[in-house]
Amino acid sequence: MSPKKKAAGLPTDVSSWSDMEDSHALTGDMELSRAARRLLSDSMAKNTILAFRSDIRGFLKAGYSLPATAQQVANYLAELHIKGRKPATISRHASSLGTWHVYMQLPSPTLSLEVKGVLKGIHRKSDGRQRQAPALRLHHLQQLLNALDLESPRDLRNASMFCLCFYGAFRSSEVVALYREDIEWRDGGIVITLRHSKTNQSGRIEQKTLPRNPAGGRCCPVSLLEAWLERSGIQRGALYRSIDQGGGLGAGRMHPVTFSNLLKQALIRAGLAEEGFTTHSFRAGFITEAHLRGKSDQQIKRISGHRDQKTFERYIRMADDMHDPGNDIF
Repeated sequence: MSPKKKAAGLPTDVSSWSDMEDSHALTGDMELSRAARRLLSDSMAKNTILAFRSDIRGFLKAGYSLPATAQQVANYLAELHIKGRKPATISRHASSLGTWHVYMQLPSPTLSLEVKGVLKGIHRKSDGRQRQAPALRLHHLQQLLNALDLESPRDLRNASMFCLCFYGAFRSSEVVALYREDIEWRDGGIVITLRHSKTNQSGRIEQKTLPRNPAGGRCCPVSLLEAWLERSGIQRGALYRSIDQGGGLGAGRMHPVTFSNLLKQALIRAGLAEEGFTTHSFRAGFITEAHLRGKSDQQIKRISGHRDQKTFERYIRMADDMHDPGNDIF
């Protein structure tokens, strides 16, 4: 089948994409069996597919069409840069457009000199620096939890989430995805089974062990989790859920955006709003705290789950530069 003939049957408007099943968002127009299309779609994480669909919609809403020319893609990426989009976001849009053409067995315009040049210019203009979330250290966590009323179901839930996120070096998306069935109590702590994460899209089972704080208190993730489960009565299903005005517990799991909003509110109450902390600050804070307390890289990565050494070293370098600088020779 020639490219022109294939292109005639491709989805070129937003409505035709919005009606597709999530699992078939990449493959709805391919000449494959339903089983083959489902397996092909399952090769990507759901969040990746959602981002892909969003990027394609943005391109079409900007007035462009698919298949696209190299000039169209280059112009679109330049427009995103003018609008202030981050270089990483613009690169993702380019990748999505390239993926669309590859899946449709069409030449990818993102391989052209025009598109590569525009991307290189965008990254050079941004000087290559990627903003990192500041580390929320242990004393910040204590200040944050001290501002919460643990007699309140909402505050108790939030305290448990925040503490678990810190000591488990979790991403917010991982914490809100936890189920009661993922928690196993052991002598001295708990074992948490993590079925999916940003760096684990294959469904490989990962486990994190969190010890109980011998001194107890507000900063013990195990004690706070026990208190939340007892208060909420959750026996199965989503671990952290919404709570309505009447105190009723939601059925589904919390959205990561909700987690972020709850953190912002708690930071204001704790007087930490000006620090610039985000949900990722818990993860950065644990790595920083553990490193400065003498934990080995292997011990830390066993909790954080890092497999890319360069990404991990970025956290460590920031911690060293701030707390043990080489030029501190006064």
